[in-house]
Amino acid sequence: MTTRIFGCVLSAMLYPVAASAAANPITVLTYNTYHGGRLNGTTGQLNTIAAQNPDVVVLQEAGASQLATYVSGLNTRFGTTAWHGIASKHCNAGSEPTCTAYIDESTMILTRLKTVSSQVRLIWAKDDYHVARGAAQMTVALTDGTQVNVFVGHLPALSDAAASRLKYVSTFQAWAQTFASPRLVGGDFNDSPSTATISAMKGQYGDAWSAVGSGVGYTHSSNGTTLTSRIDYWFSDLGGAATVASAHTAGSLADSDHISVTAKYTVAARPIIVTQPPLPQPPAAGETVLFDEAFASFNKTAWPYGVFTGSQDSTIPLTVTGGFQIGALKGGLTGSHYNGISSVKYNLTNNGAISAQLVQAPNTATTAYGMFAAGSDGNNYYRWYESENSLVAEKRIAGTKTTLVTLPYDTTADQFLRIRRENNAATGTVDVVFETAPNTGGTPGVYTARYRETWNAAVVASALKCEIKAGTSVAEVAPGTVVFGHVRVATNTR
Repeated sequence: MTTRIFGCVLSAMLYPVAASAAANPITVLTYNTYHGGRLNGTTGQLNTIAAQNPDVVVLQEAGASQLATYVSGLNTRFGTTAWHGIASKHCNAGSEPTCTAYIDESTMILTRLKTVSSQVRLIWAKDDYHVARGAAQMTVALTDGTQVNVFVGHLPALSDAAASRLKYVSTFQAWAQTFASPRLVGGDFNDSPSTATISAMKGQYGDAWSAVGSGVGYTHSSNGTTLTSRIDYWFSDLGGAATVASAHTAGSLADSDHISVTAKYTVAARPIIVTQPPLPQPPAAGETVLFDEAFASFNKTAWPYGVFTGSQDSTIPLTVTGGFQIGALKGGLTGSHYNGISSVKYNLTNNGAISAQLVQAPNTATTAYGMFAAGSDGNNYYRWYESENSLVAEKRIAGTKTTLVTLPYDTTADQFLRIRRENNAATGTVDVVFETAPNTGGTPGVYTARYRETWNAAVVASALKCEIKAGTSVAEVAPGTVVFGHVRVATNTR
């Protein structure tokens, strides 16, 4: 149940206890668009996609700037406003983990289903075209709420990149295994079924065409006139809850040098669920917890204020549903559009710390922001934020903003963000320490210090507020939704 915060209705966390026997269909389609329809525009591609009546579409070689074109094209053809999506750009310069030159070419996931969460990332496997390629994940909900994790990939090209394709598969599989089954993977693998690349994929995933397809299933033309190879696939995790029912190809070489592959799966229905409130984080040894918020409901007494670090756009939705949800954020609008909340003041002079769990960052292919701050007023604060797949620590002192450290964002290792005030016995100074920790069953693992410097007295430690907010400063396509989980304030922290 999604509830407006200011209605203050509790939405409890859900835990599965049993499964029903019913199954749900989901139809998925993959299509390499040949650089966003360079041959004949996007019209023919959109007509082909619509004719297959998919629930989820994954694209390769589309331009991130074309996301709105594909979304609006599908909405027009289906007579709806439900279609939406994300794009993950490729990288042409840099070294792992830092890309210094993103390009417009991307992979995309488009869907008319409800999106629960999504994630984009780079997979570093160099070929003659890119040093790293964008991949994307989206958790979609079927009509009864059953969740399916869908992925899109586009592997390194040409015969000299065989080793890079194997590296891609290894990296991708490790990442995908962090998501629950069922997992459906679509994309252009740039290798035929008998190769080591596909054999490696089949170690964990079943090939839809091999299971239920008819004929050779060629999807790509090397000469522009006839189909010559099968390099586009749908895979599902072995032993998972999805069973492939059918697979077919469709499309014209007038629209791309590939044709599409559509697969229909049935997915075991969602478990019967019972509600249970989230458990509080256990305190560390010697720690004194002043406040621990899990957002099972909205406590207006603890969060009486809006944002204090900038302007506020109150039209951006704020809801409590499995966490504190901000958005969907405003897409396509210039100017500052942020919303969020801030807390009452706390005294952190005694080795105090404020932490926040960033459960879901904004679309990391955009410059949308997810922000967590600890400060005394709008001109004096410390802050963590995620934007464009980077994690940044900054301070604002007497109105002057300074970036302290910029890190590649890791949704696993950096899910808990902490700003800590430490009486440093080794140096005799009082420091501000920026730290991150992984999620271990809803609580932070071991914190890792990412940056420290002397605490500035302009940030008044005896009266600090916490702020969580998200938004955009420039026009973006599909900036996404941001979700915060646990927020904790404590003293005597280590």
